[in-house]
Amino acid sequence: MTEIRSMGGPDTMYDANGLESLLPTENALQNYDSPEYQQCKRQISNRQSQVLRQIYQQAAQGYVHGSPEEVAKLHDALEQLGPVSDKHGIIGTAGITDLVKQHKDVQQQIADAKQRAAKLELVADLEKRQAHFEACLSADEFQQAAHCLQSLLEFSQSQQGSAFQDFQQQCLDQKSALQETLQELVNTGVQSEAPHRPQLVINPNWLTGAGTDSQEVWRALQSLGSLQDVIGKLAKQICTHVLKPLLQLHPHPVHFQTQTQQDAEGSYSLEVSYGPAHAQEGQHVCSVESATLQCLQAIKQHAFGNNEEMVHELGSALWPKLAQAYVDCCMKPDQDQFTDAALLRNLLDHFKTAEQFETAAVQLLHQNEGRAGLGSPGAGAGAMRIHAFAQHCIDKAMHAKRMEVVEQARDIVVNDTQLETAIVGEDILLTPRSPDAQPDAQSDALLAAGPFAVTKSTHKVMQLVGGFVQDAVSSDSAAVVQSMCNAVLDIVLLFTAPSPKARHQLEQVAQLSCLHYNNCNFLAHELIQLPFMLRPPMVALLGHNWQFLTIAEDLRAAGHASLDTQVDRQAREGIGLLGAANGFRQVTSGQKGIAARRVVSQVLHSLSKLGDALGGVLPSQIYVQAAGQVLQALLETVVDDLLLINDISVDESEDLPKILGPLVEEGPLAALGRAHQQPGAAFSPATNKRQLLQTMKLAAPAIVKLQELLELMDVRLVEIQDRWQSGRLQTCGFEGQEVVHLVRALFEDTEGRRRVLHIVAST
Repeated sequence: MTEIRSMGGPDTMYDANGLESLLPTENALQNYDSPEYQQCKRQISNRQSQVLRQIYQQAAQGYVHGSPEEVAKLHDALEQLGPVSDKHGIIGTAGITDLVKQHKDVQQQIADAKQRAAKLELVADLEKRQAHFEACLSADEFQQAAHCLQSLLEFSQSQQGSAFQDFQQQCLDQKSALQETLQELVNTGVQSEAPHRPQLVINPNWLTGAGTDSQEVWRALQSLGSLQDVIGKLAKQICTHVLKPLLQLHPHPVHFQTQTQQDAEGSYSLEVSYGPAHAQEGQHVCSVESATLQCLQAIKQHAFGNNEEMVHELGSALWPKLAQAYVDCCMKPDQDQFTDAALLRNLLDHFKTAEQFETAAVQLLHQNEGRAGLGSPGAGAGAMRIHAFAQHCIDKAMHAKRMEVVEQARDIVVNDTQLETAIVGEDILLTPRSPDAQPDAQSDALLAAGPFAVTKSTHKVMQLVGGFVQDAVSSDSAAVVQSMCNAVLDIVLLFTAPSPKARHQLEQVAQLSCLHYNNCNFLAHELIQLPFMLRPPMVALLGHNWQFLTIAEDLRAAGHASLDTQVDRQAREGIGLLGAANGFRQVTSGQKGIAARRVVSQVLHSLSKLGDALGGVLPSQIYVQAAGQVLQALLETVVDDLLLINDISVDESEDLPKILGPLVEEGPLAALGRAHQQPGAAFSPATNKRQLLQTMKLAAPAIVKLQELLELMDVRLVEIQDRWQSGRLQTCGFEGQEVVHLVRALFEDTEGRRRVLHIVAST
């Protein structure tokens, strides 16, 4: 017999039909009544009935628990089993469908009964909560009442149906009524409007005789989500009717007093009053800042019970208004306070007091803890409003002061058209110094070079700088000192970055360039010394960033650039004069000899003019080095011209020393000019002259080389050999190729010349 399978396997109806097909037809077996046959037939019929019942049992479960698609498939299968089911007296598809429907109806009735029971329980719970809310409200337990009401409202908003909409509206009405009650309690607890102005009355026990303090009210408002709105209104009233009128009494002192009153029921109230100070005994006189802080302390302690969270909420709403009121009433400086030194110091002192008040108020109102308040994007944000405004005013004041001193310095420099000078520096015993020599480690580079002239305008500028830096240090403000140091940078630019017109004048006028060199070095020296004179306070204010070393180096670089430009210009002009001598060739001829002598005379005259014009301007040591550079360029050009001559006749060797000798003998003295005659010098001009000439020779080694070259034109060949072998010519700056060229130009080709040339070339 085929095995009966569960739902989802092969269709079991084929098993039943298969059993039926095993039997012969009725017609074929109508006369066949063997007992064995009848017994087998009964067994097959019983097995058919058993299989059909199992099939319908599984189908019934599928009707109840199956999906619509599965039920449709079962229905089609059972329809095919209909004839077999009827034969065995088993209920068919229609009967199963009716039973399934009855079963679902019963289940729906059970679900409806459970839902009605749940609604009854919900109604009972809501009635219980409503009763609890009414009880809390009657007992003045506002926090519990608010929490209960808020939970009822949240539940009603999560339900659907007209009944719950009515209940939700009822909860909203109760919430509005509770909020109004709490608002009235707040207005009663903190009274700042008329007729109490300018008083502040605080009733810590807001419900007379109930013993309920302010914390119940604040927590209830917090539960209802109305705390921020109520505290915002309260902060506005306190600021408008109490604190701002108090701040408007600034800068006069005020009397401030607090008074506690207690009624017959044991409740007490705190009255805070203030007004302009009078000469009366027993009055507590203080500043408006101190009175404001005391008023805030009273509100914090008696109205909020020192609850940090609630005080923080108050501060979030009150502090921006209070800070703005303080700025409007107490921090509106006049423009004159920005430029007058005494008024500026008073302004800075007042700003320090304002910042101290802000620090105390922010700490009192818990605005410096960096925590977020209810509905606030961040606590402590913008807490230092007064400091920001004070910094803005200080920056504005410093900018005005900076512009003022820079304009004064610019006017002094621009309006100095006479270029009046003054002699500064120290008188020293001059010693010969090479251009590369370093100044004494204990002295400034410029002062180590002797007295020098500076324009009086530069001297005035330095006095101006020293004056306003001293005022800045006296203000005891790091911001002021830093701003004035920046002003020094602006003033220095007048010297390190002159206008194109001024720069052109410096390049064209030698005396101006030298004065500019002196002015820059003088300012550099004075600026370096200035912080040492003010060192203790400047170190305390700016740390170690108080020295002017960088700008001093910029000044010195600008001065040296101006002097170097002028030295190059003078050298180019002198070299231009030498061009008319045609390289000093053929000086024995009449016209060329006269031209060469004229050129030498012009060069000496040019050096003399340079010495007379600048010798008394630059420091002596600096001038002789500059003049030595000019003289070096001129004489080096002369030496190069002579060494380029291929053939020097005997007559030329006799005339050239006579023509060029004055450059060696008189050139240094002409270039010296008045440098050895400094005004008020402590040493004799003769001493200075001797020392300066030695310094100039160190700066212009071409003097010795030209002198040696002129001597070589009048000596024998063997003498040239001896001087080369002894190293004298090398000491004078000659190279082997130069000596070889000179020997070939002076002497004819002989065995002796070839021997000397070989010796020079080989060594």
